[in-house]
Parts: sequence; structure tokens; C-alpha cells
Amino acid sequence: MSVTQETATAVRCRAAVDEALGSVRAEGLEPSVTGLALCEAIARGELEPEQAVARLVAHHRR
Repeated sequence: MSVTQETATAVRCRAAVDEALGSVRAEGLEPSVTGLALCEAIARGELEPEQAVARLVAHHRR
């Protein structure tokens, strides 16, 4: 993947996370500290959304 493609992907990830958080907050909710950290990891490209969901489910099953 070229630098331009990586940059475009990073911008899309950040925009998707920001939109999702805005939607949640518009409903009057606030994600947990764990949820926010996972969202930020997605936005930085460190996690795929499916990985974040699995981690969040595991966190809440403890």
C-alpha cells in the first residue's frame, strides 16, 4: 500500500470513529474509558473493528 493509500485509510478510519462517537453522544451516552481507548486504537489503525469488539466483549465478561 502506498503512503497516499495509507493516509487515505487513516483519514477514513478517523472519520468513521469520530462519526460513531458523535452518534453515541447524540443519544446522550458516553463510551467507557475502555471503549474510548479501543476506538482510538481503531482510528490509529492499530486494531481492526472486529478485534476491538472481541476485546470489549472479553472485558465485559470478566
